[in-house]
Amino acid sequence: MTFSSHRVGSFPPAASRALFKRIASAAVLMPIVVFCVYAGGAYFSAMIAFASIVMIFEWSRMVERRSLSSGFYVLAVGACAVMYFAAAGSYLVALCICLSSGLGAAILSKRLIGVGVWMGGAAIYIVAPCIALLWLRLDVQGGKELTFLLYAVVWAADTGAFFFGKFIGGPKISHALSPSKTWAGIGGGVLGGSLIGALSAWYFLGLSSILAFFIIGGGLGAASVLGDLVESGFKRNFGLKDISGFIPGHGGALDRLDGMIFATSAMTCGLLVYMMFEKVQG
Repeated sequence: MTFSSHRVGSFPPAASRALFKRIASAAVLMPIVVFCVYAGGAYFSAMIAFASIVMIFEWSRMVERRSLSSGFYVLAVGACAVMYFAAAGSYLVALCICLSSGLGAAILSKRLIGVGVWMGGAAIYIVAPCIALLWLRLDVQGGKELTFLLYAVVWAADTGAFFFGKFIGGPKISHALSPSKTWAGIGGGVLGGSLIGALSAWYFLGLSSILAFFIIGGGLGAASVLGDLVESGFKRNFGLKDISGFIPGHGGALDRLDGMIFATSAMTCGLLVYMMFEKVQG
């Protein structure tokens, strides 16, 4: 996800080509995602499993600067087992396998100082949110609607951040994180999430819920743009602009799903807190 700074209203040829690639990629991928979310079950589980393996592969290449390392194999096999048990509703088993595979990857990848920690961290950063997303779609009451809301907010935050950054620009956030990301992009991402939240509430729940979901959508939008900032920090740490070219116009799967990782974590944590509160109150 990108919210960069350019002269207001300017779209140089290179940027126009990049925008066309983004739109074309989205036109192909969005119907697949919508279908899998709607169908649920094996379709959704397979999509998340595939995304997790691609992200682990990209993470391994970023951290170890090589493909198909021992750490990658441990995490990939672990992720497959995690997705199997999570799809079957055995979330505690899935979480234990997730943590174990992270530990195994850390041990096997400790060729250089810090590499093992980064590889092991993929279990928490990538695999654990995938477990949360499966739980949200497959086992939470109203999970299909909440998952659609989550994807819509992340897409809106991505779009808002991109266009606010391109057309408004202005002060940049942090050169240490990214030389191009702006506060206008942050605002566009949060606003995009808020608008989707409000529109969803108006359509499904009525006017009385608009303000609450405007705030919820904004919070998820903020989590999404925070995920992009964190991912930018990772890439800058390893001297990369894009992690890969897996998705034309978007970079790698991690480049595209960084916001989803954080927004999923925020939504599922919020739901767990709400459920615990309801249980205590009940």
